[in-house]
Amino acid sequence: MLTYALSTGSFGSFITPAAAEAVRRSKFRNYESDFGIFAINEEKAAASAVLTRKLIDEGVFRCASVHLPFHGKQSWDPSCLEETERKEISARFVRVIRDHAGMLAPMATLHASLEPPLDEHPRRLDQACRTIEEIIPAAQEAGMVINVEFLPRTCVGNCAEELQQIVSRFDADQVGICLDVNHIMARYRELPSMIDLLAPRIRAFHISDYDGVDETHWMPGQGIHDWPEIMKHIRAIDHDVLLILETTWQLVRSNREIDPFFALRQNERACWFLENCETLVPQIEAFRLPGN
Repeated sequence: MLTYALSTGSFGSFITPAAAEAVRRSKFRNYESDFGIFAINEEKAAASAVLTRKLIDEGVFRCASVHLPFHGKQSWDPSCLEETERKEISARFVRVIRDHAGMLAPMATLHASLEPPLDEHPRRLDQACRTIEEIIPAAQEAGMVINVEFLPRTCVGNCAEELQQIVSRFDADQVGICLDVNHIMARYRELPSMIDLLAPRIRAFHISDYDGVDETHWMPGQGIHDWPEIMKHIRAIDHDVLLILETTWQLVRSNREIDPFFALRQNERACWFLENCETLVPQIEAFRLPGN
C-alpha cells in the first residue's frame, strides 16, 4: 500500500502557530518531522516541539517519519573520518532520538555524509556504517527503521551500489532506503530501473520534480520526471511504501514567509496529480492551446 506524507520542511520546518493552524485545516495527517531544527535554533525548536506534540495529541498530526539532522552548529556527518568526532556525532544522534520520544515515528531518514571527495568514499562508507550500528539500539527502542537516503553529487550513497553496500550490512528490519527522486541528477532516465533494483529495501521515497541538472524540489508535474512510469514502478513494490513530498524549494520566497496553508494545499494537489498521473499526463500532452 502507498501512503502519502508531507515533509514539514515543505512549509517551513518549524511548526509555528500559523503552521499548526494550517495542519488542522489540511487533508494531510501523515508528516515527516524535520529534526534538523534541533540542530539550528534551540528556542524556536523547543516551541516547535511543543506545538507538534499538541497536534499529535489532537490527532491531526501523525509522525510517519523523522528526518535526522544533517547540518547545524555542530557536525552531523555520520561518515566523519576522525574517529573521536564520529563517536561524538553518533552520540548526538542517539540523544536527539531519546530526547524526543513523543515525536518519533516508524522510520528515520539519515544522510550518510555531507559531500566528501569521491576517493574518500570507501573509508567514509565504513564510518557511516559504524555510526548506523551505534544508532540502531536507540532506533529499535523507539520502534524505528533507519532509512539511508539516496543523495546527490559526491555524497556517500549517491548511487545504487553504495546504498546496497550500506544496507547489506544490516537486517532489513533495522536499515532500509529512502529514495529521493530529486537526487538522481542527470541520470533521471535510470530511475525506474533503480527503483526495481533497490525495491526490497526501499521503505520510503522523497518525492519532488526537477530540471534534470541539479536538485530543485519542484512540485510533481513541473519538471522532467516521467511520473506515470515512476509511479508504475513504485506501485510494483510488494510491500508498504511511504511517499513523502519534499517540495521546499518550490515554495521558497526570499522576501516573505511561505503561507503554510498555501504550501499544504499545493502539496495536497500534488498527491492528486500523482494518484492520477497515468491519465492526466497523456491529457496534458494532447492539449492544444486555444488560438495557437
